[in-house]
Amino acid sequence: MSVEFGYYVSIVKLVIFWVCFVSGLPLVAWIHRDAKAIGADALIWTCSILVGIALGAILWWLIPIFPIGLLLYLTTIGTIAILYVREHDRHAMPFDKLLTADRMKRLLSKKAAQAEALSEFVFVTKNNNPVSPPQPKTPDFYGYRIAYDVISEAMRRRVSLMTFTLAANGQTTVYEIDGLSTKEPPMPREQMEQLLRFVKLLADLDLKERRKPQKGMFRIWKGKEVIEWQVQTAGSMTAEQMQIRRIFKDSVMRLSDLGLAPEQATALQGIGKRKQGIFIISGPPVSGTTTTFYAFLSEHDAYINSVQTLEKEISAKLPSVTQEVYNLTDTTAGGFAEKLEEIVRLGADVIGVAECRDQKTARVICHAAKEGKMLYVVIKADSALNALGMWMKLVGDRKAATADLVGVSCQRLIRKLCENCRQAYTPNQEILRKFNLPADKIKALYKASGVLYDKKGRESTCPQCQGTGFVGRTGLFEIIMLNDQLRQAICQCKSLSEMGSVIRKAGFVNIQEQGLRKVLQGLTAIQELVRVLGQTQKATASGPNTAKKEVAPNAQ
Repeated sequence: MSVEFGYYVSIVKLVIFWVCFVSGLPLVAWIHRDAKAIGADALIWTCSILVGIALGAILWWLIPIFPIGLLLYLTTIGTIAILYVREHDRHAMPFDKLLTADRMKRLLSKKAAQAEALSEFVFVTKNNNPVSPPQPKTPDFYGYRIAYDVISEAMRRRVSLMTFTLAANGQTTVYEIDGLSTKEPPMPREQMEQLLRFVKLLADLDLKERRKPQKGMFRIWKGKEVIEWQVQTAGSMTAEQMQIRRIFKDSVMRLSDLGLAPEQATALQGIGKRKQGIFIISGPPVSGTTTTFYAFLSEHDAYINSVQTLEKEISAKLPSVTQEVYNLTDTTAGGFAEKLEEIVRLGADVIGVAECRDQKTARVICHAAKEGKMLYVVIKADSALNALGMWMKLVGDRKAATADLVGVSCQRLIRKLCENCRQAYTPNQEILRKFNLPADKIKALYKASGVLYDKKGRESTCPQCQGTGFVGRTGLFEIIMLNDQLRQAICQCKSLSEMGSVIRKAGFVNIQEQGLRKVLQGLTAIQELVRVLGQTQKATASGPNTAKKEVAPNAQ
């Protein structure tokens, strides 16, 4: 009679059983440690997984069919492990939850796996103290990790401003990329609270203060690169808001970097050598006038000339330039005009006035120009023509306003197409006619894409623009340069619309035409031009009625 041996004496099966059994022991150790860290009942869960392993092993031995026994063993252990993971997620911080789609993406992403090491950069406090990663599963660690991931993502996507709002009825996150605000998916409340707390620590702000405005900064060290971030908080009875703005070291640009048209650059060539005059820089809010203001001042040699500015807030430090800040709370300084008079008396050669809103300041500027000073003045206006009208109204005398006026500029900021993924297309003839473009000469324009295609036609997100279709911004300018003949003609005009006709005949090219040139060059898209110009369409809709009010009377 032959004897058959069962699976339980098979060496191969015994090895498989032993490997599976031993492999479950690290799971027991992890559950024990993790349960203690998150505040769960470590004893119950450790015993549960041990009982599960033992029960699964017994079932495996009792069932004669080896594969079915193995499946029951894995199912028993897996069921208890899943139950524990659910318990873990119930106690853990939102970021540390295991059964989430975001967690799965991070596990499958190579970049995220590298980021797990938290070694891409180092946080540095306002007091210049580096911050080491805290111990895992502590309150400080969660704040550190959330901030690390948020800042990493912001740098990858070229975010210049992050706004986090924590309100009683929910949370909102808004990113600004290339000047365009985009609302991000909502961040869990507990996660945002940890983020705001950690950033306040970095910026040396009061953790308990949620209503009064606070301002601070922090840095990150990324290799040899030092990146600064400005932090501002504001609040109310029901909400708290934090803005984190990236400070770019190269924010002080030269005129040649602003995006001027060739004829505009030629007209402004040598302005840094002028010793006397007034140049007005205008634009609507958030149109880059401060950058242009600094660029004009940077054209002057600060080692040869005494260059000073009067600002309400310094946006960037200008080398060898004295930048004065006007503070409303400083009662000894007097008004803005009085502070400007003080700078003029100190003998500055070149003066930058970051804001001119009242008649007294305008007259101080005119008087300083007559004394041989060169002044750059910022005025909020939606066109160079309106800025000129506002200036004459502030001065109150056309001849006095234009006597030393060198020029007036107005500007917008427009996004540049990503050269890596922009797509050429045949434009609609009707659109070309609408913009007075020669339809027979224009064969193709470019539009934003944000995707790339491989040889098989499969699309992927463009790594250069991160799917937005745009990278960076450039300036759109319209500039009125004055000469004696134009000054005389302007003083004889009875309205701003008549003044506009005179300036147009002198060769003035408006901002829409300058934008169309950039569209034809492939630097931007026509849809982007419409968006940018449409932002101030309502402001210009009132046209002649407001224009007439802006013109100062003729000199008596």
